[in-house]
Amino acid sequence: MKIEEVSCLQLSPFAREYYTFREPVSFLYPYDPWDGQSFVQRSEVLVQNRWSASRESLVELMKSYYDLSSIPQAIEKQLERLNQLDSLVVIGGQQAGILTGPLYTIHKAVTIIQLAQREEQRLGRPVIPVFWIAGEDHDYDEVDHVWIQDEQDQPRKVRYKESYPEKWSVSRLVLEPESLHAWLDELATLLPDREYKKEWLLRSKQLITKPTTWSDYFATWISDLFAEWGLLVIDSGDPQLRRIEAPFFKQMIINMESIQQKVREASKLFKKWGYAEPVDLKPNQAHLFIEIDHKRLPLFKEADRWMTREGEAQFTTQELINLVEEEPERFSNNVLTRPLMQEYLFPTLAFVGGPGEIAYWGLLKETFETMGLQMPILYPRLQFTFMDRRLEKRMQEFSLSWSDLFTQLTEKKEQWLQQQHNLDLDALFAEVKQKISEVHQPLIQTLDQEIGMNLRDIGVKNMQKIEEQIQYLHLFAQKAIELKYQTTLRHWEEIALTCFPNDQPQERVYNLIQIWNQYGLDWIELMLNTPLIQEDQEHKHYCIIF
Repeated sequence: MKIEEVSCLQLSPFAREYYTFREPVSFLYPYDPWDGQSFVQRSEVLVQNRWSASRESLVELMKSYYDLSSIPQAIEKQLERLNQLDSLVVIGGQQAGILTGPLYTIHKAVTIIQLAQREEQRLGRPVIPVFWIAGEDHDYDEVDHVWIQDEQDQPRKVRYKESYPEKWSVSRLVLEPESLHAWLDELATLLPDREYKKEWLLRSKQLITKPTTWSDYFATWISDLFAEWGLLVIDSGDPQLRRIEAPFFKQMIINMESIQQKVREASKLFKKWGYAEPVDLKPNQAHLFIEIDHKRLPLFKEADRWMTREGEAQFTTQELINLVEEEPERFSNNVLTRPLMQEYLFPTLAFVGGPGEIAYWGLLKETFETMGLQMPILYPRLQFTFMDRRLEKRMQEFSLSWSDLFTQLTEKKEQWLQQQHNLDLDALFAEVKQKISEVHQPLIQTLDQEIGMNLRDIGVKNMQKIEEQIQYLHLFAQKAIELKYQTTLRHWEEIALTCFPNDQPQERVYNLIQIWNQYGLDWIELMLNTPLIQEDQEHKHYCIIF
């Protein structure tokens, strides 16, 4: 097993500008993530932060997630260190996907841990890694499945089918051990029989022995994988957390008009500079949710009038503030206020996120300032692709570089296929179409002039049918060539299905179990023991080869 470092060019225009921290994108963020001085400056700013939750209350809440009779030593130590007033955190988060969701969840956790370790050495003060679980999220369809590679190497979506009430936060939804164990058995039958199948199946069942919520099951997974590395977890859907958050909810309600304005202004900059707007902003969107009959509903605000989308409930600003004081557990953040609340709760040195997260955080620089806060450093999560030596050999056979793999795999395959024969089918059939058109057009004109009787229209339709038949022959010839070289083309397909299932990066599709089933879990320790966080402006992509 080895790690190969490659330059990753597979980035959106916005991400490319951020990862090199060039204007105008750098204008939207206070810190260059590749400059070591950014971390020093940010740590100094946090000393003066006027907004902060009760650290003692927060630590007590986080401690309650663990069985104190068997709490891992590394976790206990981190909780003690988090209680120190000079400690900082590196934080990142994810929805509570079943079996941890897509692989980038694991990659994000590795980045959080490594960045915290590096900065603790630099700053000489405790820097604690924290994983934020989006337990308040109600998009069940986004967390109820995993993607695996089946026996035929095809990507396959495997859903955990359960009937839950609509729009309930996943932290309210309960997993039953018997039902989940049966689903895990089904999942196992869909995966090839490998050395580690019994291992992951047994461990997955051991992690749920009694009814538990989705977010708690996710937290159990993260702790099981990373507790020895001191990664703490926080469930944003925890009702007890709302008690700690209540003062800041009130401040956001009071300042919502300014928050709305600053977000809209920043979104216009994205459009002005030619970038896709990272969030689809709705008119009067208030960037908070409220629970009505356990359903999580977005709030909208116009003047002093607050309402849900369908008008199920309406409030004045003061009524909403009173409700926060009485029932804070009914409130939650949306994608744009969650970063603000995170800053209120934690002394955040840096936030670890993917390209999409970094983009929508770009809407918030002045919004942070409106709330008397400053945006933390935004550090891009590490990116990984897993493959075995068989695929590495395939790449060598086809003379594929890492850059070829990540930026032009399809083009390289087509070039290879073209080199296997002397026919340029596209040019050949284009020439045939041109020659037929050269004799067909004069024929139509002559018939129309000499006979009429709607022969021009009939001639046009006739030409369309001729072209359709030529196109049919073109496609048939192409398929015949592919059939002739199908064995080798299958090798190309193996590369694509492993590295780009569903035409997406592997880390956005396949689940942890896919890799565990084939290779075990030693690669996580390899990741964490290899210094992967670097201070430079070239974004790195790592390939782990088994």
